[in-house]
Amino acid sequence: MPPEEHADRQERHARFRRLKQLLRFVPRRAVMHKYPIVGRFAEMARKRAYLWSFKTPHMRPAFYAGAILALMPVLGVQIPLALLLALLLRANFMVMAALQFITTPFTAAPVYYATHQLGRTVIEVSGFGRSVDIVDHHEPMLPVGPKHPPRLEAAKVKPEPANGPVPIGRRIGTAINALVIGGVIAGALIGLLLDLLWRFALERSGGKLFRRPWHYRSTEPTGPPK
Repeated sequence: MPPEEHADRQERHARFRRLKQLLRFVPRRAVMHKYPIVGRFAEMARKRAYLWSFKTPHMRPAFYAGAILALMPVLGVQIPLALLLALLLRANFMVMAALQFITTPFTAAPVYYATHQLGRTVIEVSGFGRSVDIVDHHEPMLPVGPKHPPRLEAAKVKPEPANGPVPIGRRIGTAINALVIGGVIAGALIGLLLDLLWRFALERSGGKLFRRPWHYRSTEPTGPPK
């Protein structure tokens, strides 16, 4: 084997080893059956090559959808949801599952606080996502006619005082909306960063970043068997 080809093969093997180290805690094709919940679908998942493919069409949706899902307030069911999204989007399941470790029982509180603050700022600036208290807008209307003169004071919806307390239902709804909006924005930015880094790595490697090496085969005759 020429020295250049040998060095190139060694470099590719080293990249595969580094990748396996990064993904050693996520469900891989060989050991997926050992994982709770998603392990029940191991046989089905092994037949779908795109779940384990490192081609760009399968990596890009994994970056974006995986990062957004990781920042959603769904701690505890992220891996099953990641498998479902990977099937729907034909994305790399290992990468999508690995991104779910952004939020763990130890990191969830600061991550959700940051996404909530981001979403809250967006809601305050744009007004989009503000929860509406529908109870105030469904008071019974009084009949109006000759025998029933209009009672504007009773039928009018009383405006909420400017400095009055906000109903708890509205506060909870706005808080959930802030978590979702902030998670989508932050997740999309993380996915964009990963996408750019992936493209940069592909360009540096000439498109051979995680391509499996071909086995070297000599074209010279070997002669009769001894």
